[in-house]
Amino acid sequence: MPFAAVVAVWMVSTASAASQSWPLPQPAPMPPPIEAPRDTPFPGTIRLHVDATDTARGLFRATETLPVVPGRRLTLFFPQWLPGDHGPTGPLDGLAGLKVQAGKRVIAWTRDAVQVAAFHIDIPTGVTSIDVHYQFLGATESRVGPVLTTSTMLDLQWHNLVLYPSGHYARHITYAASVKLPAGWEFASPLTVAQRDGDGIQFEPVTLDTLVDSPVIAGRSFKRILLSATPVPVHVNIVADDASGLEPPPEFVRGYQQLVQQASRLFGSHHYDHYDLMLWLADGFGPSYFEHLRAGENALPADFFTTWKDRPERRGHLAHGFVHSWNGLFRRPAEMWTPNFNTPERDSLLWVFEGLTSYWQDVLTTRAGLWSREDALEDLAGTVAAMVSRPGRRWRPLRDVTNDAIVQRRKALSWKGWQRDMFDAYSEGELIWLEADTLIRERSGGRKSLDDFARAFFGVRPGSQITMTYTLEDIVAALNAVEPHDWSGFFRSRIEDTRDDAPLGGITRGGYRLVWSEEPTDAVRRAEAVSGNVDLSYSLGMTVAKDGKVLRVDWEGPAFDAGLLPGAVVTAVNGLPHDSQRLKDAVRATARQEPLRLSWRQGSATRSALIPWQQGLRFPRLRRVEGTPARLDAILKPRE
Repeated sequence: MPFAAVVAVWMVSTASAASQSWPLPQPAPMPPPIEAPRDTPFPGTIRLHVDATDTARGLFRATETLPVVPGRRLTLFFPQWLPGDHGPTGPLDGLAGLKVQAGKRVIAWTRDAVQVAAFHIDIPTGVTSIDVHYQFLGATESRVGPVLTTSTMLDLQWHNLVLYPSGHYARHITYAASVKLPAGWEFASPLTVAQRDGDGIQFEPVTLDTLVDSPVIAGRSFKRILLSATPVPVHVNIVADDASGLEPPPEFVRGYQQLVQQASRLFGSHHYDHYDLMLWLADGFGPSYFEHLRAGENALPADFFTTWKDRPERRGHLAHGFVHSWNGLFRRPAEMWTPNFNTPERDSLLWVFEGLTSYWQDVLTTRAGLWSREDALEDLAGTVAAMVSRPGRRWRPLRDVTNDAIVQRRKALSWKGWQRDMFDAYSEGELIWLEADTLIRERSGGRKSLDDFARAFFGVRPGSQITMTYTLEDIVAALNAVEPHDWSGFFRSRIEDTRDDAPLGGITRGGYRLVWSEEPTDAVRRAEAVSGNVDLSYSLGMTVAKDGKVLRVDWEGPAFDAGLLPGAVVTAVNGLPHDSQRLKDAVRATARQEPLRLSWRQGSATRSALIPWQQGLRFPRLRRVEGTPARLDAILKPRE
């Protein structure tokens, strides 16, 4: 026997002997499970007071007063699964200073070893009420997280500020919330004010699910504009760094008045007693979106109003959250509805929750006149081109991509086109719903459309604010009631199958096709002017910053094949120092069969290579196919 084999046998026999001499490790027992939520009321009302005056440091100081049962264990949760965020994103790291008291007596707390957003408190005998003190430490700069306060404005999100008891559905836990704002600030919220004493506001008691769904916008410079008074009020509430930034252009007001009107005509109902569009205008403020049944949070740059005419791509931002009032908040996928905010969601219908919402966002933005037809076609061309350029579709079906809010937690990706991410559910979902709309129009001879589905599916139970869940089978049944077809097979083939192609049936059936132009669209020009980046996505398969840093490389594109990586720095173009115009000119020249050589630095290494590309600059456009029905144009027309 070879020596190596002898050694191997000896090692195995020695290990075997050792395993017989010493006990093998065993898992430590898990802690007892936390009480599951039940559809029963929590006894009593929880009082929550938030001091939001320390906006310069982003500090919220909170005190909860809870009724408790003497001698029993109480478990409090910090919310993790938030409606519309699709993953366990609750900022638990912002919770600090936790202290529990019964009068002056301090009571110990312990964090659960498995569910780390749960805190256990053993209530002493004789104690019937406790005070729980804590802070929420908001981010002071955007690289840390969403900035929710500045010296001039704040976004008060109750999910950051509650600790709620386990064992009950959120709809059965009642809160009486109050807040103290900085002196002289004004505010708006879906919550009803019970009493105001200067800068202190006491709200009417509501259930926990309603509280979490009802943010507060506040600021030193505040403006409230009525967009619609009937059938119930819809306002836009604006805060800015100073009063000069509060004046929207007339086109903004008219456009969003029309948006409310067009949404009403589309859905045929509303599910809010009033609605507040919330708009923070400041650079570096966030989050950019958070949707609610009766409100929508939107943070946009400080120059949103002053650049209104020059930046049409920004105009539809508020529409996304507004559409979610119907799709996602009133009607929600059954697997996304959970009884409390620490029960995991399942996101298999994200392509409906977000994809259909993205579809109606763009359609309503155009119908409202916030976009021109040309603006809408440019935006859609960008979506189509991005989805056509997704090689990851070959191995990863859209159904699996819907898990990415949990898998990736919205992190940046090195190879997005191959890995795919949750935002493919938005964009590819939008194309699938466009295909469904055009198919209904084709099959019905133009008598029916997805508008009929919207009214039938989302226009039910007018005025109700009680969530109504749905499944894929419900969607299929509703579509069949509008226009009979194999809708189950239609969706499953596009959601569950791996594919080489993007779902472009809505483009071709809509009377258009994707073409490539050497000249960038107006949207691309505007983006480059603002960012300074050079977008070569559809030529070299890369995006390059003004200083030469490679921001993105597309999987299997020419830059990828040449060995470029994200983070590299392009130093030379055809032997001459890099600059943005030289790079674009060199790419354009490849259409004349002129070679393109790039030199770059990756860490301490330097490289140079010919880039395998001979088609010049390419930018996507949608071109009308003459002689075919212009169904896409009909979709974008406003409803009378």
